[in-house]
Amino acid sequence: MRIRKLLLLAFLTASIIPISAKDEGFSGKWVLDKNEAQADAPRNLETRIKQDGNGMTIESTFREPDNGVVPLLFLGVMTTRLHLNLNGGTEQNQIGPFQMASKTNLDGNQMNTDWTAVVEGQQLQGHWTHTLDGDGKHLTLQIKETVGQGPDAQATLHFVRK
Repeated sequence: MRIRKLLLLAFLTASIIPISAKDEGFSGKWVLDKNEAQADAPRNLETRIKQDGNGMTIESTFREPDNGVVPLLFLGVMTTRLHLNLNGGTEQNQIGPFQMASKTNLDGNQMNTDWTAVVEGQQLQGHWTHTLDGDGKHLTLQIKETVGQGPDAQATLHFVRK
């Protein structure tokens, strides 16, 4: 009888370990998936996401572009620190010389952010969709952006948990 209890306890303990790793959600360190890399993606992009109550802090490192100019499509992605308010309220972030206003909603494995900024007199509007795969090891970031009345730009970045 005692052996049965010990085996059951060992089985339950082993069953819980993979579940807790999967339940980390968006929090953790993420690196661009080299197998899914996009040609214009920020080089050496690594992102650490920390959920803190009703917010999420995203801290990133990346290699600066050779010409020193960050493509507008990656405004907010290529920044060292960004805070998002997860209850749908407006959050203000300073990104270099620009002020960015964003609203974010978290719905299960998906986080949607609508943001706006004025860059060199032009109104930028964007939408990010962060989607966490069911395995908890892959994260996709879909980026959509409109500059003034210009054409839409978009990109998809694939990350793996490190």
